Amino acid sequence: MRKTIGITASLLFLSVAVFLAAQTPDEEYLKAMQIKDPCQQAQALDAYITNFADKGGQYDNYAYAYYCLCGCATKNVEKAVAYGEKALTMPATDNDTKLKIYFTIPQLYAAAGQMDKANAAAQKIIDLGKASNDAATKTRLEASGYVLLGQFAEKAGDYGAAANAYITAYGVVKDPGIKKLFDGLASTLYKNQRYADAEKVFRQFYAADQGPESAALLGQTLYKEGKIDEALAVYKKAYARKRTAALAQNIAIILNQQVKTNPALKSEAINAFIQAALLIPSQQKTYLDAAKSLYLSDSPDLAAINDKIKEHNVAIEQLTNTYNDKYASKPVDELTASDKDTMQKLKDAITSEQEAITQLQGRLKDVLDKFNQLVAQVRTKLGR
Repeated sequence: MRKTIGITASLLFLSVAVFLAAQTPDEEYLKAMQIKDPCQQAQALDAYITNFADKGGQYDNYAYAYYCLCGCATKNVEKAVAYGEKALTMPATDNDTKLKIYFTIPQLYAAAGQMDKANAAAQKIIDLGKASNDAATKTRLEASGYVLLGQFAEKAGDYGAAANAYITAYGVVKDPGIKKLFDGLASTLYKNQRYADAEKVFRQFYAADQGPESAALLGQTLYKEGKIDEALAVYKKAYARKRTAALAQNIAIILNQQVKTNPALKSEAINAFIQAALLIPSQQKTYLDAAKSLYLSDSPDLAAINDKIKEHNVAIEQLTNTYNDKYASKPVDELTASDKDTMQKLKDAITSEQEAITQLQGRLKDVLDKFNQLVAQVRTKLGR
């Protein structure tokens, strides 16, 4: 009997030893980090901090950090901030983790509706950037801090403050992501038809930036307000500094509208359409056709011929689609005599349309040659 009791006692001792071994700080931390659910992970990390922090574990700093960083929407905000700030003071916390904490704290406050604290935390990021001796870190911190201030202001409906913050951020680094924030701000203002507010915002951006992006936003706003001439002037001035597809397109669209009541603008409108065509390959045919139509509009006969050419091109496209839909995927040995007869008729019809275009183009040859020369001149000017 004693022998049996001795064996049982030994087994009990081993079991307790294994249980205790599983409760070491490091293993508890690692076990918590394997939890996929962010709120369950937050609970496990909080339990680790309560039971094991400052008791010899090598992961204390990361337990504090990842409680702050984990994506649980219901975690205690004040505790998350306190733990994050604790991790910031610990030498073992690496710089990347520290940066994540700095960026997370203002967003935690904002999510909790504590906007004064959120703005103060964002300002702290800016101040850290200004104090940094590393150029890349300085830029990243300052721009990110201003972006956060802008987002908080926009959410609060303070669009002027949002614009100022975004403009400052864009001045620190010309990041396309910041440009997207302006696009989002524009969308919000346009959706609510607050064009006067939008104009104020984007005048600020344009005054500070003077680039094609800010010009496009201001020009679009002025256009929506019906200030067409002013919008065109902004587009032209920006385009003179830097030729972009968006600016060229907007200039061409406005001039095409204005030429209907002011024929003196025809030459300028034709040139604008050609430039838009060359800068926007995906829409090149559309804009070149528009330029050609304007070019031929002085002569009703020539314009009518050009319209007929367009009609024949449409017919060719339709016939080709019909041919491909019916026969392109069919093996030759599966074609019936009727199929072959229909195929030949479609081919003949396409050929007939092409011949008609050739004849019409012959009548336009001299004029089209001059138009093509104009396109070549614009292409050379643009370096295309």
